[in-house]
Amino acid sequence: MRVAVVAPGARGYYQRIVLETSSRNQLRILGALVCTFGLCISTSASGELLRSHVLMSISDGFVVLLWVLFISAWVAGVILAIVQFVRGRGVGDWFQMWRKSAVLGEVNIYPPVTPKMRREAILSTIILGASLCITIIAALLSGR
Repeated sequence: MRVAVVAPGARGYYQRIVLETSSRNQLRILGALVCTFGLCISTSASGELLRSHVLMSISDGFVVLLWVLFISAWVAGVILAIVQFVRGRGVGDWFQMWRKSAVLGEVNIYPPVTPKMRREAILSTIILGASLCITIIAALLSGR
C-alpha cells in the first residue's frame, strides 16, 4: 500500500477499515458509484462515436442508475452520521481511531479473506450485476 509511505501507521488504519463490515460495505458502495460512472462515460462516448441510439439509451439508463446509487448512498451516509451522533461518537472519534491504529501498527490476520468477506463480496457483485442488467434491459425497452 503506497499510502503507508506518506503517513506512518496508515497501513494499519486502512487494514482495520477493511476488516470492519460497515466500512467495507461503504467502500463497496463507492466502488459501485465509480463503476457506474465509468460505464456511463464509456457507453456515452461509444454511442456518440458510433452514432448508436441503443448505446446512448443505455448511457441514459446508467445516468439514472448513477443518480439512484448516489442518492441512496447519501441517505445511508446521513443515517449513519445520525446514528453515530446519537451514540455519542462524532468526527473526533475518527481522529482517535486513526491515532490508535497508527500506534498499534499493522494487523496480522489469517486468512486475509474470511468466509464472511467472501459471501459479502459475492452478494454485492450479484446485486451490482443485476442492477446493471436491469438498467440495460429497461433502457433497451424504453428506447429514446
